[in-house]
Amino acid sequence: MALARNSLSNIVEKLNMNPKAQAVFVTNISGIDVDWEMSFQFNLDNEDPFYLIVKNRKAVIFDGTKSDAIIVMSGNPAAIIRISEGKGDFTHAISREQITVDKGKVMDVIRLTRAITIVLKTK
Repeated sequence: MALARNSLSNIVEKLNMNPKAQAVFVTNISGIDVDWEMSFQFNLDNEDPFYLIVKNRKAVIFDGTKSDAIIVMSGNPAAIIRISEGKGDFTHAISREQITVDKGKVMDVIRLTRAITIVLKTK
């Protein structure tokens, strides 16, 4: 079953066509825009592992395990599906212990949430 992966893939597809969402992946450092590069590993219950890479303001999902992922998350795939449907976000899923950040900074996960939220609010 890859329901969580497929749900997140649908959001990523829309994110890659949304300049406002992509702008979340840019940090201005001393007046210079720097693209955010990040990798997220998802090890969800009863699903095959997959990972997401953000680079050059684009996000891409791959099957498998990225051993050097910056963020590693585990937990309930239903939480990812709810996030992808706009019925929750990573902050709530983490606080309710539906998703656990096993490695990395929660603030980086929240940045991904902001991009997803922009996609979901864009009609």
